[in-house]
This record gives sequence, structure tokens and C-alpha cells, in this order.
Amino acid sequence: MILLINGYLQGVVHLINLGIGLTVVGWILLIFTFSRCIDYNIVSHVLSDYIELVKRWIRAFDIKTGGVVIPPRENLRDGGIYLPFHERYKVNLSIMDYNTLLVNSDSRDERGLLLPPLGRGLRKLLIEYRGSSYTSPEERDISYLLEDLEYLLNLLEIGSDVKVEIEGDTVVISYRIEDHTLCKRLQREDLCRKYPCPVCGVLVLTVAEFLNKVLKIEEIKNENKRVFIKLKVIRDVL
Repeated sequence: MILLINGYLQGVVHLINLGIGLTVVGWILLIFTFSRCIDYNIVSHVLSDYIELVKRWIRAFDIKTGGVVIPPRENLRDGGIYLPFHERYKVNLSIMDYNTLLVNSDSRDERGLLLPPLGRGLRKLLIEYRGSSYTSPEERDISYLLEDLEYLLNLLEIGSDVKVEIEGDTVVISYRIEDHTLCKRLQREDLCRKYPCPVCGVLVLTVAEFLNKVLKIEEIKNENKRVFIKLKVIRDVL
């Protein structure tokens, strides 16, 4: 439980600087639901606040597209979630860095919002415990990736049975989740595919790092306590 809290807090610390520190409170309370430490009604109210905050950001910029997952790179050491302002967009990594919030460009198609992924703290925990960097030949095997993801979900006691299927430019991640109540609510608000929670966030970030590709989140859905994340590789990256 301490590991989970630590990972979540690392993942949201930059959001405090953006003026939405209530997210921290929300996720701390949500974490404890896995151990059934607090009443569901309290969690429900806090979750409503969290959903409303994220919805306001998305509504303010009229964001309709799925989030774009950027793996860690020299100018974005923790990676990022890029939310384009327009449905027809280009990903220009050269105008993004660690301090970027609003991606401004002379080109309309390159403008958007850049946020730190909520899963970045859990990704750091995985590196700390497993030391995975996906640079050596043995780490480039997909079985190594699956072991990492399974290890993390089991360590945090939040899921199991991770699968990753890659076919052309399409990537599908699936896993069994222990408690899908919160997933259902986030999906109803259409937030998952735009700015995923820390659990799905760490999975998509780790897969993006493994592939060293920029990935668009096309869909996140929950069926029979199993979460499916559909991603697409973006080839045209500047």
C-alpha cells in the first residue's frame, strides 16, 4: 500500500504546480478503496471532484481526441500525455520539453496541452525494483515486458494476467482488474482515453517506452472485470 501511495504521489506532484492539487487528495482516497479502508460514499464524492476538474480542462480546450502517449526522451525525461486541440493534428516533439504545459506553434495542427502521465511514478517504482530500461537485447523481448507489467500489478495488488498484442501499428493491452467500479465511472465520463488513471497510465507509458514509439490512445474499455486498452502507433512525428 505504501508503494502504491508513493507511486501515485510521484505521478501527480507536477499537477500541484498546475493548480489542481485536489487530484492528489482524490487519488490518495481512491487508493485506500483497494483495501476497503474508507466508505464508498466518501470515495464517490471525491471522485466526482476529480472527474469535474479533469473535465473542465478538457472542456476549456474543447479536446475531443484520445491522448497521445510520449515515451521518455531527452527533452521529456518522464514522457508525457499530449492532448491535441484539433482532431487533425501533428505531434511535434521538438517544441515540447519538461516545462511545457501549453504546446504553442505557428501551425494550428501542432497546438495542444502537455501533461505529465499519472503513471510516471509507478513506472519509476518498476525501474527501481526491476531495473528495466529496455535497452539490452534480452530486455527487448516482449516476454520481458510482460513480466515487468505482471510484476507491477501483483506488487500493488490491483490486477493480474497482463497481455500485450502487437499487430502492425495496433497495440492492445489487456489485464484483469481486482475492482472495476472506478473504471466504469471514469469511462462513462470519457476520460480514460484522454488522460488515463495511474494504473492504465503506467501500462501505456511502459509499452510506449518498450516500443520507443509515440502511441495514440484509441480506446479503453472494461468488460467482465478485464480492461482493454487499444493503442495506435503514430508514425508521422516531427
